[in-house]
Parts: sequence; C-alpha cells; structure tokens
Amino acid sequence: MKGFGFALADNTFLREDADKYFLISRLPVKILRLNESLYRLLGHIQDGGELADFASRNPGLDAGNLLRVLLSLVAKGYLKLVGIADIDEFPVVSVIIPVKDQPEDLIECLQSLKNLDYPADRLEIIVVDDGSQKEIYGVVDFPDVKIIRQAESQGPAGCRNIGAENARGEILAFIDADCMAGEKWLKEIIPLFTAAQVGAVGGYVDGYYKDSLLDRYERVSSSLNMGNRLLLEGRTESSFYVPTANMLVNREAFKAAGGFKAGMYVGEDVDFCWRLRNSGYTLLYIPSGSVAHKHRNKLGRMLKRRGEYGTSEAILYRTHPDKKKSFFISVFSGLSFLAFTLAILLVNAWPVVAMLILFGLDLWRKSATLLKFNVTLPFPQVIYATLRSYLSFFYFAFFHLVRYYLILIFALGFLWHPLWYFGGLVIICTSIVDYRVRKPKLLYPVFLFFYLLEHLVYQVGVFRGCCKQKYFGSYILSFRHS
Repeated sequence: MKGFGFALADNTFLREDADKYFLISRLPVKILRLNESLYRLLGHIQDGGELADFASRNPGLDAGNLLRVLLSLVAKGYLKLVGIADIDEFPVVSVIIPVKDQPEDLIECLQSLKNLDYPADRLEIIVVDDGSQKEIYGVVDFPDVKIIRQAESQGPAGCRNIGAENARGEILAFIDADCMAGEKWLKEIIPLFTAAQVGAVGGYVDGYYKDSLLDRYERVSSSLNMGNRLLLEGRTESSFYVPTANMLVNREAFKAAGGFKAGMYVGEDVDFCWRLRNSGYTLLYIPSGSVAHKHRNKLGRMLKRRGEYGTSEAILYRTHPDKKKSFFISVFSGLSFLAFTLAILLVNAWPVVAMLILFGLDLWRKSATLLKFNVTLPFPQVIYATLRSYLSFFYFAFFHLVRYYLILIFALGFLWHPLWYFGGLVIICTSIVDYRVRKPKLLYPVFLFFYLLEHLVYQVGVFRGCCKQKYFGSYILSFRHS
C-alpha cells in the first residue's frame, strides 16, 4: 500500500454537520453522504497523508477495501490518484501474446518485453502461434520465450486461452503482437490488484505511428484508447470493458470468468470483461502502464476494422441482455434537450422559452438542495455548474445520434429538410467537443473528415450485425436518473 497517493479533486471539499459527514463537489454540483471512517480517511488525505499511513493506524479496517473505495471516488470525480504504490512482493507474471503471420511485429514486441523494469525471474513470456504461414519459431531468437505452435488457426481468443492453460503466473498479462510495452508497463498496473475484488486491470494504449494525418487521428481516437480518466465497474449494467491489447487478469478471476470465448474474432475482449464483472469481480482501467499499438495506418483498413467492431454489438448484447447503453438523465436536462430539438426541427423559437423555464426550475431545485445541506455557493457558480451539466448531457445525446443514427437522420432529411440542419448541428457540436478534449495534432477540418467517416462506417457495421443476428438490442437505451 505504501506509495498510493490521493488528493481531493479541484472544487471538492469535506463538510461535517451535526455528526453528519459529506463530500461536496462544486463543479459539477454533487453531494455524497459519508460514514465517519471514510470521512476521517479523506480528512487524512486532505492533510497530505497516504493511504498506507491511515491503514497502519487503523488495523481494524481492511486496506484492500479502503483502496477500492478510494478508486471508486476517483472514478466518480471526487478524488485524484496522484501516486501508485511500489510493489512489495513481485508476483509471477505470464505475458501471453497471440500471433499470426507477424514475425517482424512480434520481434519488436518481445524486445520491448525484454526491456521491462521487472525481475526477469518473475516473468514468463508465452507466444501462441495461431497457425502462421510465415515462419515464427525460426526468426524469434529469444531463448527464454515459450512458443506454442497451433497447426490450425484458433483465433486470438482461443490462443489466449491456450496461453493461459500453459502459464504459471499469478497474473496473466495479455498484449498483442503489434504492441510495444512501455518500460513501466507491469510496475504501474500490478499494484492495483491489491484493491479488494479487482480481477482485471487495463492500461493505456497509445499509438505507435505518429507521422501521417491518419496516425495522428488514430493516436487519440483509436477504439483501443480508453482515455485519460480512471474507470471502475463491478456487476452493473454498464458496458465498460478494457481491450486485450493491454489487459492484466488475476488467474483466479480468469478461471471464474471462464476465459475467452473461442471462435469470437471481434469483441472477445468485451465479452470476457462482461463475464468477469458478472462473476463478482471489479474491472479497473487506469491511464498508466502504457503500451504502443501499431494501429491500421491505411484509411481503408482502419475503416474496415471500425465496421467489424460495429458488427460485434448485436451478438454481444444478445449474449449479455443485462448490459445496456446507459444514459444518466435528469428530468430538466432531458426535457430541455427535447425542447431544443423541437426548436431546430420546427425552426421555431418558442421551445427555447420552455428551455429557459426548465433551467430556472432546475436552478431553484439545486439551490434548495444546497440550502438543505447548509452548503453555500455563489449563485453564479450554481448557474455555471448547472449549465455545464446540461451541455454535458447534450453532448452525450448528440454523440449517440452521431454514432448510431446519422445516416438515418440525413436520409430522412430528403423528406423533411430541417433534419439536415439538425444532423449538421449534431456532428459539428460533437466533433468540436472531441477535438478540444482529445487535442489531436491535426487541423479541425482534417479531424472532422476522419471523425465523420469513422462514425458512418461504424453505424453501418452495427446495422449489418443486427440484421445478421436478427437482434436489435444494440439500439436499446437504459435511462438512469442522475
């Protein structure tokens, strides 16, 4: 535990009121009720203390449970993770690499693993050759690497299972042959397994190529890039997963989840992560422990892969009916979105009046809630926080339309022209937000070109997959009150 450091997020503070304890965020405005133990722990963190010190002073509290709670508060935006613990005892790690006809990529991957900052005697490297036509065994000059040859192709999921069956490590580390591991890959991820119930941890996937326009787009927009926020989910309806290009799994959790589903060529990592979470384990993503992925750097190959990812949705949601695309929505922001949509489609300003009324009612509600908890915030700050929450909801709603319905919107525009204005507004708003957040080294028009193509191809893939499976659960939404 020594080395885990946390800090309160910006605009977040603790409050004690008549033996009641709260963690309050000013932006966005959120209030979380705490028990006394957690309040004392957060007070210790606020004073600059580390988790290890607090755990040693309170031996009755389970350190693993405390770490998991703190990580969940990071995921919810109340805390920041500012330091990862050192490893006290190095577990045996088995790195498993499926490969097919990629000898040059594999050699680079293995060389990066040889440069890992991790004890060599605690590291096992297993390459599973998936029936390659090109010579693999003869060109891999790494005597400590175990190579398992498959006469016939089993697919990446089957290869990972075979690697796991032949592994001796407590931790199974999955990486793709076209990825290069960073020097601190294992050291920055393995300490997270000390958190209670954590069964798998995914790390950051960076882009390997950086020269062309597509390289720069893929580096920030690749489907393997999970972003810069820590994410954590247990057994919930969330569709959260981490890609196998950078995934570490506890051996017992791997067995409990039943391994990967052999025969799946796309979406097998999503399926595995959902089964792991359903078996009672927590899945964690941390934007550290990075690997660099050789993404498809030709436009046709990139778009083909995006379409293939889209086709996997139908079988995934049919196999896992408990998983949903969840929308966190308040009554006021939801009604405001409807009013805004009507204003655009009807080319009429009156719905905007309804938006202003709804916004005013929401401000009154939030002010009353803050008053109830004796929290005083400047009224302009409440207005700003409320406006940001509305804009955030609008973005997610717009993004969903871009991801799944943009072709339909523009097709129906031939019958009702205002849909073209609405569709154009939707794509411009979402692309500008993503451009500002992702910060690609591209001019905005270039980013918009790739962005639009990617989403159009993906939604075609989703529709094709649904038609093939005769199941349209990919389009079902779950609305949850925020």
